[in-house]
Amino acid sequence: MDADIRQTDAKLAGFDPDRLSNAAKILDEGVKNDLYPGGVLWVGRKGVSALLHCTGHTDFSRQTAVDENTLYDLASLTKPVATASSILLLCQDGLIHLGMPVTDFFPERKLPHLSDVTLRHLLTHTSGLPPWKDFYSNGQTRDQVIEGLFAVSLDHAPGTRYAYSCLGYIMLSLVIEKVTGERIDSFAHKRIFAPLGMHSTMYNPAPSAGYTIAATDNCPLRGGLLVGEVHDGNAYALGGVSGNAGLFSTVKDLARFCHTITPRQSFHANSPFSPPVVQQMFANAIHERIGGQTIGWFIFPNDMLPAGDLVSKNAIGHSGFTGTAIIIDPDYQLCSVLLTNRVCRKDDGVLFRHLRRRVFNAVMGSIVC
Repeated sequence: MDADIRQTDAKLAGFDPDRLSNAAKILDEGVKNDLYPGGVLWVGRKGVSALLHCTGHTDFSRQTAVDENTLYDLASLTKPVATASSILLLCQDGLIHLGMPVTDFFPERKLPHLSDVTLRHLLTHTSGLPPWKDFYSNGQTRDQVIEGLFAVSLDHAPGTRYAYSCLGYIMLSLVIEKVTGERIDSFAHKRIFAPLGMHSTMYNPAPSAGYTIAATDNCPLRGGLLVGEVHDGNAYALGGVSGNAGLFSTVKDLARFCHTITPRQSFHANSPFSPPVVQQMFANAIHERIGGQTIGWFIFPNDMLPAGDLVSKNAIGHSGFTGTAIIIDPDYQLCSVLLTNRVCRKDDGVLFRHLRRRVFNAVMGSIVC
């Protein structure tokens, strides 16, 4: 892929340019209606950047315009981009396998309630761990959060139900730390982001370093508007570095990542992922009677797939609570990245999810060949 995603050619990528422009207009509509202060949409297909559209500002003060270099808090996009990808690389290295019990990695702990939970269960949200638990409101330290995490009881037997769980991905980041001796931020940078040239993808970006960073929420507990500080409370309590959230990135870097893992495309000579590893990202890893989940990504029949109505049954994707999303459709060799900071508007996100669906419908509906 050309490093400059601003060089777009919708026709070459097999899109009707006029129809594709509707997706950009819908993103503009969200700014106009104050669903978010700004956003970025990128669409790529067959190795070509078809659309890059930046709109609005980094916060509602409307002082700094958004561009392709703006850093966004990815929230749960951290799960597939950093955490699941890192676990798969450990498999690729022969250091682990996904059937290993979680307890194997923490022999110093007595964890009988987790004895039947495997890495695969954690990766596919079938571990039985609850979706969430507040470890941060009382000002807990990283060590206290970890102790609390390992004490959480299962809601159901592993492998019997699908229940999206941030706690499982926090636990996966601790597994990475155990196996490698490095925190996930260091490992993912060394093995994924640096080889792919994703130089603006990081945990805990410092505004003083000159980055333009989209704000998220106004948090009384932390003294004001969050800029370059992870929105997710548990990730914040863990020092901003976690497996469920904490990653910041730009549309340029995520475009590179998406192109790299889209099947039938070879866009980066330094790809860290072998073809069998990429295959795991696109294959449903759980029984369809309980849902659709690959190693790291949503897939049909998962209602959480943020892809609209027109993608193929083999499309994968993921979203982030802050207003971010990725879809990759291997059947159409298409990938798309949507970055907003919709949490600047304090609401339930329903209007944003409706708009996001329309954006991806407009993207898919503009394919002509």
